[in-house]
Amino acid sequence: MSLPERHMLGNVPLFAALTDEQLVAVVKGMRRIRLEEGENLFDDQTRADRFFLLRDGQIKLFRLSASGGEKVLEIIRPGDLFATAVMFSEEKQYPVSADALRPSEVFSFDNKTFMETLRHSPETCFRMMAEMSRRLRRQVVEIDSICLQSAVSRLINYLLEQAPSGVRSAVIQLDSPKNIIASRLSIQPETFSRVLRNLKRRGFVEVDNKTIEIADLEALRDFGENCSSCRMREEE
Repeated sequence: MSLPERHMLGNVPLFAALTDEQLVAVVKGMRRIRLEEGENLFDDQTRADRFFLLRDGQIKLFRLSASGGEKVLEIIRPGDLFATAVMFSEEKQYPVSADALRPSEVFSFDNKTFMETLRHSPETCFRMMAEMSRRLRRQVVEIDSICLQSAVSRLINYLLEQAPSGVRSAVIQLDSPKNIIASRLSIQPETFSRVLRNLKRRGFVEVDNKTIEIADLEALRDFGENCSSCRMREEE
């Protein structure tokens, strides 16, 4: 493993608690996987004996409905761990599928090796629980957003989350296809585009393909809060 790769692992909280000896044991069973755009990493209900760290690119985690519709549950970005919770599951199967949204490189780690490390490292166990708790809290917030907020508010909140903190205006580059973001927000792609057009017409945003310019973040935030339950605006 190269020094940059070792440095990357050292910056991941889950690995930061490991001793050099433990890290060597975990890395020994590591595999490097390169995926092309659209290539599958694993499928729902297949045997889960490894977890992953995205080094470069972008991965979508999704499920297919009985009718074949796709629901994107999470967009994985460089530095993110995923499929960690499954090592504690009795079923030992992935609950979702994973495909590359763009050319990607993934580090794959053996669950058994890491579980053995956890047995001898209480600090790493606590870090693992913290990571799983963080994901759970984020998912609860997302469920509340989907259940309680309109499509307008969901899209506005997503845009605000992409903006840097402490600024009054921002230029945002959408790093995923719009239909993927729409699925992530539980919005139909046509509704996604319609809401963007409405926000542009009202002067809150300027849109140029995947570039979105927001002149006044606070004004957009206020509008989103006032639209927390409005649906009429989505149909304009």
